[in-house]
Amino acid sequence: MIKSEDARPLASGRRSFLRATVGTAMLAMFVAVPALAQEANPELVAAAQAEGTLTFYHTTAIDPTATWTAAFTEKYGIETQNVRGPSYPLFDRWLTEERVGQHIADVIQITDTVLIEAAHDEGLIADYTPASGEGIRPEMKKEGVWYTAFVNAMGIAWNTDRVTPEEEQMILEQGWDTLKDLRWKGRIATGTPASGGSSYSYVYMFLGGERDTFGPDFVKAMAALEPQVYDSKSPMYDRLAAGEHSIVDQASQSDMGGFYLSGAPVRWTFPSPTPANLTVQTISANAPHPNAAKLFQEWAMSSEGQAAWFEVAGVLSAREDTVDPRKTNGTDWYAEPWYSDPENLYIDYLADPGYVDPAKPIIAEWNTIFQR
Repeated sequence: MIKSEDARPLASGRRSFLRATVGTAMLAMFVAVPALAQEANPELVAAAQAEGTLTFYHTTAIDPTATWTAAFTEKYGIETQNVRGPSYPLFDRWLTEERVGQHIADVIQITDTVLIEAAHDEGLIADYTPASGEGIRPEMKKEGVWYTAFVNAMGIAWNTDRVTPEEEQMILEQGWDTLKDLRWKGRIATGTPASGGSSYSYVYMFLGGERDTFGPDFVKAMAALEPQVYDSKSPMYDRLAAGEHSIVDQASQSDMGGFYLSGAPVRWTFPSPTPANLTVQTISANAPHPNAAKLFQEWAMSSEGQAAWFEVAGVLSAREDTVDPRKTNGTDWYAEPWYSDPENLYIDYLADPGYVDPAKPIIAEWNTIFQR
């Protein structure tokens, strides 16, 4: 049984990311290799099953995550309580709970690795190295602390019921420049960079790492379209699929893939460069169900657990041995004439001092431009 709820937002917190620009060579690494089942230590399984449940704080959309964790429950008989929220508010909620002795979360999933490492320095993150973590790419984990569940590209999405064929063609041809087109005034939505690591890394590309290419003038042109601004991307995606918006940015492949599979009239594209972020998981040092948490981390980082995401969304695995079979078979969105993989992934990592600046000038600048 999987129970899901939305976390109540708290004040947003810190953010950071490692900077790197990755081209088609990275995509080429995701060659088609079938996912293999990986069995956890029987003693750990028995101890986890004795606990019987775990609480999972996550940033991914409620319904796909519930389906994903249901695969874990089906395999091991361990219930999950799924609690969703934007990355920064959710992490701040967990920090507050831990510091006052309310130990609720077992496993935490966010999109900002520096927050996890700071909490680890504070003694709030467990030291645990899952055996399955050996298969995670070296640049996508900090051994014993955090591990990447999947890599998510972000682009532009639109609702085909609200966009004409001519406008769709324009989106595909113009790429990021389409976000400045006055035809979208009152028809577009975006997310605040203060909500979490993925939104912050997205905006950082425009005002930080790729400032010479885009910069304030680009963001001002987008603000002139008077987009609806969301504090969390999931409701923005929901309302795009429902037809309340014609077009949105920060379009996550994992979420768009889920809407596509459900039959929603959504399409998406990845202009170059394409911002991407790592969705990572860690275990609370004070997890109420430590063995269930360890078993879940073992499963989530295994080829089996990562491949389970392919049932509900389109993501890149953090493992070399796990690739969406739809890509190889040319099915679902891979068969659509409008779809193409990102050709130039832009990933912010810990090396960029501008991103880790505690003054957070990018957020302040964005807020000024959008008059927030």
